[in-house]
Amino acid sequence: MTEPFSARLKASTATIHDEVEHTSFMVDLMQGRLDVRAYSLLLMQYALIYAALESKTREFAVSPLVAPFHDSALFRTQRIHSDLEKLGTSAARQHPNAAQQVVGDSGSTVMASAETYADHLNRLTRPEQLIAHHYTRYLGDLSGGQAIGALMGRHYSVPAEALTMWDFTKVGKTKPYKDAYRSRLDEIGANGGDEQLVIDETLTAFALNGRLLAELSSGAEAPAATTTGATTGATAATTANI
Repeated sequence: MTEPFSARLKASTATIHDEVEHTSFMVDLMQGRLDVRAYSLLLMQYALIYAALESKTREFAVSPLVAPFHDSALFRTQRIHSDLEKLGTSAARQHPNAAQQVVGDSGSTVMASAETYADHLNRLTRPEQLIAHHYTRYLGDLSGGQAIGALMGRHYSVPAEALTMWDFTKVGKTKPYKDAYRSRLDEIGANGGDEQLVIDETLTAFALNGRLLAELSSGAEAPAATTTGATTGATAATTANI
């Protein structure tokens, strides 16, 4: 029996996926060794990345390959901006490690690696490439991302209203949704898509995530990034994830 494409995709990207998940930044963030500013900086990078991904998803929505994956209930950009607003006025002040406000409603700090990631997304030309990034981000959010949301509340006292990035109640129960998503992946080849291109671009997606995490990790012990448009002297530690 032929192995489903979704299984081959997972197996083909398992090594780099594991490497990215276990960067020092992610381990420290998830184990409560950073602070709410680090989480805020993560969201700032996501604001740029998800805006590019979701713009490109809408652009490719007419493609027969992409159409089955297009679901506006997955979109995160507005939720990310809402969470950043909330963090700027509540969670940043509540956590003992957060001496200053993180970000105002227009403040942001964007890392070079996030700009590179977003630029890559903006330059995608094939529907299979878009599917690869869509899979990497949203299936990750529906899986390990749920733990991130819970741990940010537990470790850093981030209130629920600032964790809407991880709220996927609009898609229904996550397991059936993910199972249906994988079934759509399995149909890519039969629908004329290039499965190898999806695999190759998924590897690229993880590599881009890895570079972002590496840049964020490099400053994790000495947070000094100044936000623009925020309270004077606002700082951010470091963050990112997959």
